[in-house]
Amino acid sequence: MSGARYLVRLGAEGETKEVSVEARGARWAITVGEAEHLVEQIVLEKDELLSLIVGDHSYLVDLIETDWESGRFVVGAIGEQIALSVRDELEAVAEQVTAAARQSGIFELRAPMPGIVVRALAAAGERVARGQGLVILEAMKMQNELASELDGRLRELLVEPGQLVETGAVLARVVQEAE
Repeated sequence: MSGARYLVRLGAEGETKEVSVEARGARWAITVGEAEHLVEQIVLEKDELLSLIVGDHSYLVDLIETDWESGRFVVGAIGEQIALSVRDELEAVAEQVTAAARQSGIFELRAPMPGIVVRALAAAGERVARGQGLVILEAMKMQNELASELDGRLRELLVEPGQLVETGAVLARVVQEAE
């Protein structure tokens, strides 16, 4: 998790903070804005109670509700219950792309990292569903299935197997069709 960045939303409609997390031995360096905090975490009860040592202070944090998959949590700390929504940087960008695609009716599948196109999973002109894989991209010896964010028709497939692509390269375009 070295150098990972997260967007943390406090409360249902609360403010959003960018948080950077970096492992430093047995501690975490957590940066919020310009302030860096060294935090030691001790699990007191698995997935339920944590002791966080921040500087010279110790805080008990009760994990009241945890949904690791969606990144939504309710924690009890300092006599309050706090709703948190946590997204890593990639998830936040994906949400923005999805929202923009739905609004415009056009989704451009872009390479999230440099890699080699292994194969196409759909052909131009085919109907595709949201979440359906369009291209398999190999990067860092791992194959990643890249999917459509819209229901619609694959207007263009702009790559072919064996092709090298850079981060941000447009691989395919999906157009939403009127129902």
